[in-house]
Amino acid sequence: MTLNTGSLRLLFGAVLLILLAGLGTCHAKAAGIGGDFSLTDQDNRPFQLEQLRGKVVLLFFGYTFCPDICPTELSNLSRVLEGLEADAQRVQGLFVTIDPERDKPEVIKSYVGYFNENLIGLTGTQAEIRRVASLYRAQYRKQPRPGGAYSMDHSASLYVIDRSGQLSAVVPYGLPPEHVLRVVKHFLANDS
Repeated sequence: MTLNTGSLRLLFGAVLLILLAGLGTCHAKAAGIGGDFSLTDQDNRPFQLEQLRGKVVLLFFGYTFCPDICPTELSNLSRVLEGLEADAQRVQGLFVTIDPERDKPEVIKSYVGYFNENLIGLTGTQAEIRRVASLYRAQYRKQPRPGGAYSMDHSASLYVIDRSGQLSAVVPYGLPPEHVLRVVKHFLANDS
């Protein structure tokens, strides 16, 4: 049997889709990633991750001056929450700034509120942010720009924390919201 170029492309595309569907997330329980943390929320109140036990938590690290990745990911996160409909009350989205120098609570509140009124924005001292990022192995680095300005290079994964507070999946940047929705529904359906 011979395959023409079109058939090969179709076959390759089908195999790629199957691989992406199965490998789109990294199950992280055994990897020793994650853990409880305390920061300050967008209303300048103390926040502890443990207060969200019983909910699936979607955790993203970013910053409000981010020109592309953060707005895209928060928009996708909002679509996931909307797609959950009634189950959205059982899920909490968290945005942890990696730029506490500029991202004060009131700035974060306005930023996350633009995407979804139920998102919680979090900040803290540089040391607190470093500790939380380290727990989740999130990477970030300040990049100086001309004139004293700067941007932040950062990883862009979405961390899925199950209802018992354990990190259960890491979703790489770029996967469609529909994929994340399936992952979240899986954790809502299971007793973990």
